[in-house]
Amino acid sequence: MRRWMAAPLLFAAAAAVLILSSDPPRAAAQGKVEPPVEETFQTADGVQLRGLFHRSAKDPGTAPVVILLYPPGKDRDMTKGDWEGLAQKLQAEGYHVFRFDWRGHGKTGTDIKDTKKFWENPYSGPWNDRLIFGAGKKPIKDNLQFTKDFPQGKEANAIKYAPVYLLDLAAVRAHLDSKNDAGDLNTSSIYLIGSEGAASIGMAWITTEWHRPAFAPTPNQLGNAARYEYVPQALRGGITSAAGEDISGAIWLSASHPGSYPDPVIKEWVAKYAPKLRDNNPMLWMYADKDTKAKKEADFFFHEVLVGKGDAKLGLNPLNQKYLHEVKGGNTLSGVALLGNDATLKTETNILEFLKAIQKDRAKLVRKNRNFTGPWFIALSDFRFARP
Repeated sequence: MRRWMAAPLLFAAAAAVLILSSDPPRAAAQGKVEPPVEETFQTADGVQLRGLFHRSAKDPGTAPVVILLYPPGKDRDMTKGDWEGLAQKLQAEGYHVFRFDWRGHGKTGTDIKDTKKFWENPYSGPWNDRLIFGAGKKPIKDNLQFTKDFPQGKEANAIKYAPVYLLDLAAVRAHLDSKNDAGDLNTSSIYLIGSEGAASIGMAWITTEWHRPAFAPTPNQLGNAARYEYVPQALRGGITSAAGEDISGAIWLSASHPGSYPDPVIKEWVAKYAPKLRDNNPMLWMYADKDTKAKKEADFFFHEVLVGKGDAKLGLNPLNQKYLHEVKGGNTLSGVALLGNDATLKTETNILEFLKAIQKDRAKLVRKNRNFTGPWFIALSDFRFARP
């Protein structure tokens, strides 16, 4: 069995201050892999999303959760590729799994439940209004479908729209926090597994989590604000416990980034906006041995963004070089195609070993209520995303 470097005890202090929730977890048969349950939830800008929740086969009330991410795009949804098989393996090993369709994806797209929020909010509204096909027409558009909203000739708009998917991930986090507060899982430990362009979306979202409080702010912290509305909203006294601490780690299959995520901006996420990400949110970059494009992208993220070799002048220690992982026998397979053939490629085996090495220490973190009452916006322009 391949041995990953043991994850450092980065969260001991956080573990010391967390306490068990008094809410009893829902009963579940130990060791039994249950079929997923469909769930719906809304984004801050009023889009209703659909997800599938795979309950852990072990200790469901305290088990960590893994979020699966496919890259948004034409003819893509959560049914493409062997995400289901990976989810079942994760369930059996004691992880909850949540996978979902991005806005505009899935069989029928997604409904806009609050059109006023969607078109007029100052955070994602400019992207929605200027890039979605049919904006400003009557009757007011209340449904999103990727193939219709970014039709032939509008591919550039689809690329420019990529930053908005951060609001979908923020809604996923809010939804999982509500399940945490109900005693269904433990959002003190969250993992992400994504393919191709989902890597840059996921990494950008983790960056924003370092600018958000892990627990709902008190009225005193909010000051004159009515509620916690957006990231990075200023709070009295600052953020004492950042949500980024809850991200246990991430695994990226054939990582890539769209043109709306420029190289200099991605580098600034770690160097400027979330320097703690590098050493607190370990990431495994996987790519097929003959996929030169994916190798180049993985090298960019690992060496240029995360400074994988370290830098003594900046006080950065080298990262575990095993976290840059070539899948032998993968040839030119890309993204989710690296799943489903574990006997040869060992993709799932390596994923489980990576998670196990980290979770050995993360298991000490217990669940505590988050108390958020709804999803939050992300001020995209505050993270260097240029308005269209």
